[in-house]
Amino acid sequence: MRIDQIWRYPVKSVGGERLTAATVGALGIEGDRDVAVHDERDEVTWAGAIPALMRLRAVAVGPGLAELILPDGRRFRSDAPDAADRLSAAVRAKVTLVEHRPPHPPHAALHVMTTTALRSLGSALPDSALDASRFRPNLVLDDVPGDQASGYPEHDWFGRRMAIGSLRLRFTEGCDRCVMITKETPTVPHDRSVLRWVARELGNTLGVYAAVETPGHVRVGDRARWLD
Repeated sequence: MRIDQIWRYPVKSVGGERLTAATVGALGIEGDRDVAVHDERDEVTWAGAIPALMRLRAVAVGPGLAELILPDGRRFRSDAPDAADRLSAAVRAKVTLVEHRPPHPPHAALHVMTTTALRSLGSALPDSALDASRFRPNLVLDDVPGDQASGYPEHDWFGRRMAIGSLRLRFTEGCDRCVMITKETPTVPHDRSVLRWVARELGNTLGVYAAVETPGHVRVGDRARWLD
């Protein structure tokens, strides 16, 4: 197997950035979900409550800082004096941007999917537009061995350990899905049928979480191997 895609989501519930390389620490990819969106009650909100968040993208520009990209291409930093006003206008809800740590519990530091699963889901839902942005993984692995070359092979990885260069992962649990996977992103439209199918056919699980046993640096194309 090898790394096909690396994704980071600098702002929680906002579209992310595709990377060629990343540093992975005990709590996940550096810069992942370092910023959150707070609602008018000053509590963390999400795209289930404000779907327009998923139509934006964000790129990391520094520790606890991100640049947000609106659907029309305009950009602003999360620490800009008018950031709250600009984001509120874009999503039509009163919101603010705040630093957000820690982004993940240690047992779910990375969200991993395979291209096999994405292809299988695409075959099952030929009328749906599907890509990684709908499911928000951190790592997408390709070249799954032949005996797992169809279906959803990552669902059989719980408890196993993997090495990717110096990085060591232990797969812990499946990713329980919610309304987020139905939302419009910059590359796919709103689609309720995706969640209905995943809930009915896959027990509402798609993808797998991993704990980071040994931090490391990864690049697209790096080979992955099993340690057990």
